[in-house]
Amino acid sequence: MKPFTKTTTYLPFTLLLFFVISCSGSQEKESEVSNLGPIGFQLRLKSIPKELKGESVSYSVKFYFCPTVTFKDCYTPVLIHTHPITKKIQSSSESISFKQETPNKWTHLSVSLEGIQKVYGKYSPGHNPFWVRNSDSLVKSPNISHEFQFVSQENLIPNSKQEELALKFSPILVFHKDKKYLPTNMEKYSNFFQSKEYTLPNKDIRRKSLGQTTWNYVEFPDLRETDKQTHLYYHVRYANATVSGTQKEALPGFRDNANYWYEVGNGDMVISYWIWYDWNEGPTKFGNVHQGDLESYALLVSKEGKPKRILLTGHDHILLDTDFRNINSLKNHPILYVAKGNMGSDGGNPTSAYGGYTVKLHAGNAVFNYISDPWDVFPSFDPETSIIIIPINLSEKDLSNVKIGPSTKQKITPVENSETEKDKPLETRYVDARNMIKGRIQKLVAWEEPGWIGQNADKDPDGHHKVDPKLSSFFQFQGRLGKHPRSDLRIRELHQYGESPENAPFKTNIEQHYTFESPRTERSYSDRDGNYGPKFLGDDSTPQK
Repeated sequence: MKPFTKTTTYLPFTLLLFFVISCSGSQEKESEVSNLGPIGFQLRLKSIPKELKGESVSYSVKFYFCPTVTFKDCYTPVLIHTHPITKKIQSSSESISFKQETPNKWTHLSVSLEGIQKVYGKYSPGHNPFWVRNSDSLVKSPNISHEFQFVSQENLIPNSKQEELALKFSPILVFHKDKKYLPTNMEKYSNFFQSKEYTLPNKDIRRKSLGQTTWNYVEFPDLRETDKQTHLYYHVRYANATVSGTQKEALPGFRDNANYWYEVGNGDMVISYWIWYDWNEGPTKFGNVHQGDLESYALLVSKEGKPKRILLTGHDHILLDTDFRNINSLKNHPILYVAKGNMGSDGGNPTSAYGGYTVKLHAGNAVFNYISDPWDVFPSFDPETSIIIIPINLSEKDLSNVKIGPSTKQKITPVENSETEKDKPLETRYVDARNMIKGRIQKLVAWEEPGWIGQNADKDPDGHHKVDPKLSSFFQFQGRLGKHPRSDLRIRELHQYGESPENAPFKTNIEQHYTFESPRTERSYSDRDGNYGPKFLGDDSTPQK
């Protein structure tokens, strides 16, 4: 009886407290979504490119009621109003002021600059649309001032510097001896390049945010047995870079990968690399099968060119983001391991900074986990079982005594969830890898800024944007590369056809969101059993000179 008596004693007080909190929460929420009167806008254009002279420009103001991103009508504007600049553009700056009535309830508003298609992908006006969230401060001072300042989207790092850095940190790639599909090149498909459209999946957020129902893809013939020369694609930029739509105030899904801009910042640079495979077959014989595969990694380097961090991606995730000293490298070339699959499959080509371990993957549901039991199986650095593809500037002599392990006094961190003794990492050892050489990276290809291809430069220190004609279509294409533009699960066949990869550097999936972020913090991805995180912690003695 005593517990019951105690409960009833506190019940009225509890109900009263709950009522007070609820009212206060309701008032707070209401203040976030309501506005009492019109808002004043003061908008300005600066550094307008000469290509826009004579163009008609306008501003579109849209209000949204989106208390949560799962709200049914979240992406349907509750009010849209267009405010044109009365005269056509004649100078390098323009301004406009106006009052805008507001809907009764709204949480977000966006201001879009329209009529600038002539410079799209060449000059960025900053975040477009520019986003504002409703807040108490806006209610107290209902005025919004914003300046759209155009900046060239050219890469300000000289081509020679980009090439120097890209070659300096190009990888040593390690494969199982029986790996069927080694990296090749995209140029061999240039004569077959033809853009097509496919219907976006219903769950694709671009259907909500942009009203986009289709996307692009290119279907290639099966040329896997021809032109196996390995090329490495790269892009070097300042680490301080921003993509439109990544404002913290923005609704999700408005990211615009063709509208970005660079700032020198402290001089740090990011070198992004893409490795092309003709085919993805794995991680088990039941799937994920698709044409084309772009795997990637990135390095954060100082303005002096000293490596600071490395970031690797795969399976739509950031697999590893760690200090460069926590991996093995030879003369600045990181040693990277490419997994094969299990059950006889060639694998999905994910890249790791460590060898000799496995990660069990999620197949999408418990049934497929049981049936296919997919793994990433990473090779060891071992002349008996593995082969390597090396940068063009390394000699066989350089590979006569390759350090594998931390080379420090501290003990190596054991691998978690190892399946066998063979999976466990060894203490630091030195390997003669000369007989492991299967091939070389024959060519490094710089990824040019798409909007500037084939044009004379404005700010670029090289003065031009020349591109091999075989590559211009790839560099300018936004969409998927391969004949499977979207995934297709065929349960009767127990087979999964995967999505062909998004073209770099326009990837919008999770794994490539880093493309305009600096590798910056300790991150590693864990799956069903195992992870891709550091297998040892190194120091200044770990990188092999």
